[in-house]
Amino acid sequence: MSRTPDDAPRSGPAEPSRTGAPGTSPDEGPAAATPAQWAALAVLLLGAFMGFLDIFIVNVANPSIQAELHAGFAEIQLVPTGYTLAYGAGLVTGGRLGDLLGRRRLFLAGLIAFAAASVGCAAAQSPGFLIAARVVQGLAAAVMLPQVLALIQVTFRRESQRARAIGLYGAVIGVGVVAGQIVGGLLIAWDVAGLGWRSVFLVNVPLCLIALVAGVRLIEDDERGNGAAGPRPTLDLPGAALLGLGLLAGIHALVTGAERGWPGVRTAQAVLAVALLGLFALRERRVAAAGAAPLLPPRLFRQRGFALGLPTAASFHGMNGAFVFLLAFHLQKTEGLTALESALTFTPMAILTSVASVLCGRLVARFGRHAVTASAAAMALGLLLVLAGVVLRPDGPATALLPGLLLYGAGGGIVATSLLGTALSGVHPDDVGAASGGILTAIQASEALGVAGIGALFATLSHSDAAYGFARTVLVLAALALLTAALLDLLGRPGRPSAPAGEQHS
Repeated sequence: MSRTPDDAPRSGPAEPSRTGAPGTSPDEGPAAATPAQWAALAVLLLGAFMGFLDIFIVNVANPSIQAELHAGFAEIQLVPTGYTLAYGAGLVTGGRLGDLLGRRRLFLAGLIAFAAASVGCAAAQSPGFLIAARVVQGLAAAVMLPQVLALIQVTFRRESQRARAIGLYGAVIGVGVVAGQIVGGLLIAWDVAGLGWRSVFLVNVPLCLIALVAGVRLIEDDERGNGAAGPRPTLDLPGAALLGLGLLAGIHALVTGAERGWPGVRTAQAVLAVALLGLFALRERRVAAAGAAPLLPPRLFRQRGFALGLPTAASFHGMNGAFVFLLAFHLQKTEGLTALESALTFTPMAILTSVASVLCGRLVARFGRHAVTASAAAMALGLLLVLAGVVLRPDGPATALLPGLLLYGAGGGIVATSLLGTALSGVHPDDVGAASGGILTAIQASEALGVAGIGALFATLSHSDAAYGFARTVLVLAALALLTAALLDLLGRPGRPSAPAGEQHS
């Protein structure tokens, strides 16, 4: 069978050998990263940190937003999910644009758009305007963030340094999720210049300016979009439209259906979402068979790392996003805490997440893949301890939740830091860019689905007793944590090496 262009090996610099000659270190060939390149990594990670921070920084601000803008529960859910939906739906397209136009250029452009959208969020006077601005902000993040992983891949040639950089990226994800609660709570409590909740969006502006100025000086041009040899990939606009509209229809139906019921229009919307996503899958197969460049090459699903990494990332981040979102509501609505008190309750968990992220490499080196699986199981145990704190002391202080939150944070730091690198390690180098975009899309879409779906369950169970609803919802999240542990165990098991892209046939 002849190879189509999509099945042929990619042009560009050869990937360094993973094993090297017998008796030699795999790090002897490629040059070590320079101090300037490590500084450029700090700039890239600052951009990534903002992207993940803004998913959750609004959580502690949601009650204030809801009161000032007179928003319903479904509308307030769309403030975080509108961002993560646009972010998730645009990641693959953003990555492809980086291939076409240059990753450095797209990262810097994404920073500018992110800052502008943040100003729009802060200026919102209605729920609809705020949701629309959050969607634009998510699209800006979708342009900016895929370039981070891609630039890490081309900047760090030594595998040990590349693995360290990807581990730091994973740690940024874990810390950014929890840090959002703390930063948001502090900003609202300080009420700088009387801005209230609006400050949680304006804080992005100086961070974007710092990253932009430093990025112009430190981030090197990559070969993509600058006359590199070989054919450039084309942008599959119909595929991008099918993916984006399918995710949008599905999330909107799920979020609004919980509060407003399921009339014919919303049921039809859910069916339409399934149909659009099915058409997207069919189109990707057709584009690949025709020799063009699909947004998400179907052959990735025949590569073990991606095929298992996708559901694992979705399970972990969907569960984690939903828990952080609901915990902020529980602390302020049920426990009666202020935004600052809520933020301080999150602080020990954030500290443990950060410490565990730093120690992750040593723990995995000593105990192997079982350390990651055990960490996901520890998250489940932590959630059960949170459940016990709510059930046994329903009117007690929020400190009753602290043991569970500490255990949950420690386990989450290890899982978040190791998950992305583990998932990508099984993917052939020819496909690592597309696989990164696909996994990041799964992360963001699952966080949107987690907030929407688990939020809908919480809303249903909380009609008569908010504490009861939160406790039962946490039990569901514990089950998802155990599912994540099982998937991580499968993902960490050794498998056959992925065949080169050129050896895989449709």
